[in-house]
Amino acid sequence: MSNALHYRLVRLCLLFLLTLYASTLMGCRTRSFLSTKQEIALGREGARQIEQEYRIDISSNDAERVRRIGARLLPHVDQRDMPYSFKVLESPEINALSLPGGPVYVFRGLIDLLGDEDDDALACVIAHEIGHVNGRHAARQISSQFLTSLVIGFGVPAGANQDLARIASGLLGLHYSRDDELDADRRGLSYAHYAGYDPSGMLRVFEKFEQVERRVGADRSEWLRSHPLNLSRISRAEVVIENKNYRYGK
Repeated sequence: MSNALHYRLVRLCLLFLLTLYASTLMGCRTRSFLSTKQEIALGREGARQIEQEYRIDISSNDAERVRRIGARLLPHVDQRDMPYSFKVLESPEINALSLPGGPVYVFRGLIDLLGDEDDDALACVIAHEIGHVNGRHAARQISSQFLTSLVIGFGVPAGANQDLARIASGLLGLHYSRDDELDADRRGLSYAHYAGYDPSGMLRVFEKFEQVERRVGADRSEWLRSHPLNLSRISRAEVVIENKNYRYGK
């Protein structure tokens, strides 16, 4: 057998194995090949990019309120060794987001929408974002996308630092699946409950977003684009609250 033919056969075998592994990974919601250390590194790079784009509010009452609520939630979250942080972004966008490894951001527009008095609603939003981190939703998406790119290109990325920045730059635009949203809702409702907040605050959040959607359309809210809202999602949250089915956290 010639060297060229041998190389082609090895390449085809490796491509087959990569395809098989990618299919297995993407077909299983719980799989991610990113370690906790890698998630933290991605989150730090994503946070660096976000904080270059947006001004961070570190001294207002709202900034202290977000930090206080986050700190109250953390003792009741499923144990993962993550350096969580909770910050306010000075932007009128109605949005909140979390990154792998623990950074959580709440936009000024969302705080204004929820108001100054409803800590329960704000806590449910923050707990929901913690749910995305603990559920490893972004990490699974990144793992699937990375394997798909390997199968298509059958190559190895050029440089670790360059790839870290490239992957992190896409975190802000991640759109979660329906299953990821339901999982983050269940986790967030549980965390809020065990922290002493009223989980019904999440239903008030949904009501506020329905009002925004009717008034200006879903495309005007980044949170609605990345966290799709529908009747099934609302009704499932209602069932969790009615049955006190708080299966996550402590």
